[in-house]
Amino acid sequence: MSPSAPFCYRAFFTATLLCVALPALAKNPWEAVKKPSNQLPASIGGYSNGCLSGAEQMPLRGDGFQLVRTGRNRHYGNPYLVEFLKDFSNAVDQNGLGRLQIGDMSMARGGPFSSGHASHQMGLDADIWFSQDERAGERPLTSWERDNISAVPIADERKHILREDNWDPRIPGILRLASQDPRVARIFVHPTIKRKMCQIAGDDNEWLRKVRPWWGHNYHFHVRLNCPPGDNTCKPQAPVRGKPCDVDLDWWFSEEFYAILNGTKPTKPEKPKKEPVMPAQCAQVLAAPGEPGTAAGYKAAP
Repeated sequence: MSPSAPFCYRAFFTATLLCVALPALAKNPWEAVKKPSNQLPASIGGYSNGCLSGAEQMPLRGDGFQLVRTGRNRHYGNPYLVEFLKDFSNAVDQNGLGRLQIGDMSMARGGPFSSGHASHQMGLDADIWFSQDERAGERPLTSWERDNISAVPIADERKHILREDNWDPRIPGILRLASQDPRVARIFVHPTIKRKMCQIAGDDNEWLRKVRPWWGHNYHFHVRLNCPPGDNTCKPQAPVRGKPCDVDLDWWFSEEFYAILNGTKPTKPEKPKKEPVMPAQCAQVLAAPGEPGTAAGYKAAP
């Protein structure tokens, strides 16, 4: 393959192959492109099958937040997400709930990851650690610290129990602030964390409706925003149904769940899965010129 060998894929609503030039031997073209596209901001497609044009890079540090794991180059988002994260972090800070550590968002043009995420594809998802580094709260993290600082697990994934020794009483307050923001569609947490918060909340649990139990998420929570107003390229997720703390949560502690977790549930042969067809506009996003001045480093913190 030459240095400018084209990458081609079949786009939505077209029978033709769309091709763009990419670096040689790129296993994932979306990871090979390091700059946002020089286009208007848009979240295109769905959370698990889409892309992002005109992305904005999250500053390294601001009121109430610092970024972690910046070496992955996954701190881009729709400007709508960047604005939310700044507002949310500032609210957390103003309410005396600490300083957030923000992990993966999206890549420079969104798209699928080779590993780590099925979603995060169109710049409206962000991972935020439950743990906070109190020592670094008043100073910027060094580049080494950002990529080597350890997250604290709040739940044990294999034992499927809450780590009470690591529980932080600020967690419900932080998640409540996020859940009550109308821009937020979902918040994913480990099932034992959701159960803990249902126990704490009692009847005052309507805010927990958006907080959903899901695999993993034992050291971070995953915030997903609704489609930005007026963005017709974005496919919204269906509204959350059911009661905030109902039988949907009970399944995560059922015999069927534990059989899946421990690998004892009989499995049926799976049919080969078809690769999802990306929206046609994603070919244009991948091929578009890059936004100047955004690849060499992070924007200065405010």
